[in-house]
Amino acid sequence: MSGSIVTPGAQKEELEGFHLRLPIGFQAPAQWSGRQCILVPAAPDLVALDYAAVMASREQLQGLFGAGDAWPPADLTQADDGLDLAWHEREFVQGQSFAYSLLSNDRQRCLGCLYLYPTASPAHDAEAYLWAAATEPEPVRAAVMQEVMQWLENDWPFTALAWPGRMIAFSDWPHANYYAVRRNADC
Repeated sequence: MSGSIVTPGAQKEELEGFHLRLPIGFQAPAQWSGRQCILVPAAPDLVALDYAAVMASREQLQGLFGAGDAWPPADLTQADDGLDLAWHEREFVQGQSFAYSLLSNDRQRCLGCLYLYPTASPAHDAEAYLWAAATEPEPVRAAVMQEVMQWLENDWPFTALAWPGRMIAFSDWPHANYYAVRRNADC
């Protein structure tokens, strides 16, 4: 693709075939403030807020990255979540993937997460996954997700962003998920 960077998902053999297409010189925003939430790169210093939201939303999160995906497990510890957030932070800094924590405007609650991952789909630039915490009322969750999706559409230069499980049924999505493959490769 002319004029774009194709960032490999990782250097491990198991991850060959993943790509993230962004224009040359594009810098992922380090923060974004909307009416409903603030997005900041996922990082270990947010583990207490993230862990509370993840565990409260565990049932709705299972299957987020693919039919049958069991993340987060019932025995996920805060330490494990911190390691996961450290991985997301490294990936963000290296430009390999971009995970954002969705925080309340007062930064006291994690409202969910946005994940922008390399894809194995030759027809797409990246894959997006988004969740809003089950601890929030449904109108708040819906408003947060709508706002974040609009931000991606308006401010990110993707021409073909895939939303497996949201806008493309997993039954119609034959591609592996980067995070699930990475998680399994690191075990």
